[in-house]
Amino acid sequence: MSVMISIIGPTSSSDEFIAAEKLKRVIEETIPKDAIGEIIIAPSATLFGQVVKDIDILIIGILENCNIKTEFKLNNENIYDFVSIRSFCTTIELKSHDISGIVRKGTDFYVKYGYKEHSATQQSNQQKISAMNFFSSVLTNSPFITNIIWFNQILKSELKNLVTMDQRAIPHNLLSSEFNFKDFIQLLFLQREPFRSRNGYVYDSNYNNASIDDFKRALDLFRRSKASMGELTRQRIEQITNDYLVKKSLIQPEDRFSLYRGRAGTGKTVGLIQVAIRLVEERDARVILLTYNKALVSDLRRLFAFAELPDMFSINSISISTMQSFFYKIASKVIYNEDLDGLYYIRNYEKIIGELIQLIKDDHDTKELIKLICSEDITLNWDYVLIDEAQDWSVNEKNLILSLYDKEKIIVADGGQQFVRNIELCDWTEIKDRQSFKLKHCLRQKENLVHFLNILSEKSGITGNRIITNNKMPGGRIIILSEKKLIYDLYEKEMSKLKSAGNMPYDMLFLVPPNMVSDHSGRRQFRYKPEYEENGIFIWDGTNEEVRSTYPTVSDEIRLLQYDSSRGLEAWTVFCLDFDKFIEAKESLFDPNEESNSLILESKEERRLKYINNWMMIPLTRAIDTIVITLDDAESDIGKLLCKISEENSDYVSWL
Repeated sequence: MSVMISIIGPTSSSDEFIAAEKLKRVIEETIPKDAIGEIIIAPSATLFGQVVKDIDILIIGILENCNIKTEFKLNNENIYDFVSIRSFCTTIELKSHDISGIVRKGTDFYVKYGYKEHSATQQSNQQKISAMNFFSSVLTNSPFITNIIWFNQILKSELKNLVTMDQRAIPHNLLSSEFNFKDFIQLLFLQREPFRSRNGYVYDSNYNNASIDDFKRALDLFRRSKASMGELTRQRIEQITNDYLVKKSLIQPEDRFSLYRGRAGTGKTVGLIQVAIRLVEERDARVILLTYNKALVSDLRRLFAFAELPDMFSINSISISTMQSFFYKIASKVIYNEDLDGLYYIRNYEKIIGELIQLIKDDHDTKELIKLICSEDITLNWDYVLIDEAQDWSVNEKNLILSLYDKEKIIVADGGQQFVRNIELCDWTEIKDRQSFKLKHCLRQKENLVHFLNILSEKSGITGNRIITNNKMPGGRIIILSEKKLIYDLYEKEMSKLKSAGNMPYDMLFLVPPNMVSDHSGRRQFRYKPEYEENGIFIWDGTNEEVRSTYPTVSDEIRLLQYDSSRGLEAWTVFCLDFDKFIEAKESLFDPNEESNSLILESKEERRLKYINNWMMIPLTRAIDTIVITLDDAESDIGKLLCKISEENSDYVSWL
């Protein structure tokens, strides 16, 4: 035999690795003897950067002279002939249930975990899509990906009975414990037909000149990225996964609604994640964390990938989503028969949320039916719902989630006045039978940064709202830049300091106002990206909506986002570009006639000052060590104020 078959990745005693060894033996024993080429088998593969990242087994092959005589369909015609296998790329979902633990519903297959049923078909399909997106991202082009569910503990005769409907076998992608290479290949033909060439029939996944070594390097991306992830990310992982911290987590889940509140940097998100981990470990729960900010979702997914926490298709897991995406899935299933147009949903979001609430109000049976529909979809079936940045939710959104899930299964983190959406303030404290926690101390920022923010608030006319430090993080710097041409030299110096602290480019964050974002053919992007790259600043452009749905996988890219997308994020060093333009843009949106939600009587000027201070604090509370503020006009009101602060606090606030 001239086909080299290898198992790549670390060796282990896991079920996936043992299954990979069996797969290797089966192929070695049953592949045509004249075949040549190479096959790689990757057990427990991690597709870094993808929402569904965990693949039980990924198998990739490039072959020559591999001819198999078999039956297949081509243009609805049954053919029995030789097919030349050139290449394939297949995800394999491994299930070790015996036949009593497997259920067929229509053409989908479910497996049982205790009283829960889990869609193996949905899981397998999502893995295929994830693999396609991964290779498209890393290799530019993806081969055609096929997917298989391997029930490695059932007999061939049991599989035959499982797929028989009305005395006929339905099309499927299932392997039993007994199979050969021909059985494996025939499952691929059901997903991609062979084509006829001059010399006969051919099956090809269309690798676009990619080699096996290219695929090996792509699958090694997670290992390389984790090895260089930086000290800040390492500390965050230790913080959320430390057994002691998890046991002492901020919220003790009980049979009451849980709410805790705190300013930026007080540890709300970390607390939620710690609770989520505890729920998974102690209660075998499935937990979803919802937030308004898509950039924060991407950041947390990256953190969870490095922490090697299971993704949403594991039976007990923690998943992260935006609330808009979550409600879209519900609305599409319940109202639109899974055919809801995304653009229509965005434009009519409030109306659709209202329709869902009305359905639930009108009829108790309808409410129970909606719950049943959600329970049958693994992306909607959760034991606990955790909500971050809950102050950004609307009243309708709050009422909808409370209608769908029992309140004792909901845990909320509320940042108080730090809102970013122009909506009616959402009051979660009105829910009865709740347990509440107040987080007072800033755990993110070094002391000089906290002092600076308190001074800025006071000089802006805001009193009685000081940030309190824990007195355990001395140091910190603020740099104010009024000459834009100096930014490239300053970037080099700050990047050097960042790396010397053990961090990586991901731990630097650039924030930009709307005037620095352009729109080309409906695609938004950072206006100065070419210029920045010419000067050695390589960016992950989060101003681009498509990019913001993923997280950076390239080690030399810094993050760049609009100010409005910075909520919940943190970085060692934060550049606030054209900060005066950002404040100017927000001030133009302030409506002096808008009614205040506060019970305290406030003048229009007092409301304006609080509004502006809120927006200033959101980006300025992202940094741990260094804040860099650039100004378009040093003579602007905020420019003059920052100049005065720098003169009075020149030991840690520098004006360049």
